[in-house]
Amino acid sequence: MKTVQVLLAAYNGEKYIRSQIDSIMCQQGVQVSVLARDDGSKDDTWEILSSYAQKFENMIVYRGKNKGAAGSFFDLLIQTDTTFDYYAFSDQDDVWQKDKLLRALERLEEEKNRKHLPLLYASKVICASCDLKDERDAPYSTYRGALFGNALVENICMGCTQVFNKELLDLVRGHLPDGDIMHDWWMYLTAAYFGRVIYDDQAHMLYRQHENNQIGMQSCWYGRWKNRLLHLPQLRSRLSQQTVIFCKAYEGLLNKYDRNVELLKEICSYRNSISHKMRLVTDRRIYRQNKIDDVLYRLLFLIGYL
Repeated sequence: MKTVQVLLAAYNGEKYIRSQIDSIMCQQGVQVSVLARDDGSKDDTWEILSSYAQKFENMIVYRGKNKGAAGSFFDLLIQTDTTFDYYAFSDQDDVWQKDKLLRALERLEEEKNRKHLPLLYASKVICASCDLKDERDAPYSTYRGALFGNALVENICMGCTQVFNKELLDLVRGHLPDGDIMHDWWMYLTAAYFGRVIYDDQAHMLYRQHENNQIGMQSCWYGRWKNRLLHLPQLRSRLSQQTVIFCKAYEGLLNKYDRNVELLKEICSYRNSISHKMRLVTDRRIYRQNKIDDVLYRLLFLIGYL
């Protein structure tokens, strides 16, 4: 069986973390190991992690200073053992179906001719109530592929679904972002530029919705748009700054003749003139999955907001 190390970031997760770890340990068809990091919890999370580490030989836990979700996952990438076949991110409050990792590995193993490339698997999720009694499909769809033009302006690869190979691990470990960027978006950007992203429309995990979700998922269009409007101020200059950080992190590895470098340059310098803005706005290689979102973001680029 293929080996997978699950990288679990925990913070004040005493309420749900047991069920998540139990679901990881019950994965079928793979040899699983867990590396869990406590991000300075103030509840009993560390005690729970320690008790599981004593119970299972295939679980290692450690504590660190509070770095937030992204910082904690980046630290896990640095601390992980590099001898595994594959790696996966895990949040602390979800529940995985027994074939979650096996499904990901089957899709990754299909890329036999690309195994030397950085590979990333991600999938849809099943939204569930905090007690897991109510389930519904995630309210989004992917109309176009998980390509670099999409990764520049949108992250469709939720971290809790991501599974990746050693090539992507090594690449990211050597080029961590110098800025405030979410770990899962960084993985998507990196894999989409240097390798391949496999997006699975089938869901194999329950994404628990509760009051402490750092990033929730609203069930109705009104809730989704209200949430977007509330977070609109946080988007100011974010995408262009993130693109600049990507260019700096991978400086020397970017092929100046590659078409994707053109996309990077477009976003990095689009504010220089109205002609640059118009060229970006009309470039169909850069896109969001939702058509209304796509139009809105083009308007925001036109006024220089992003």
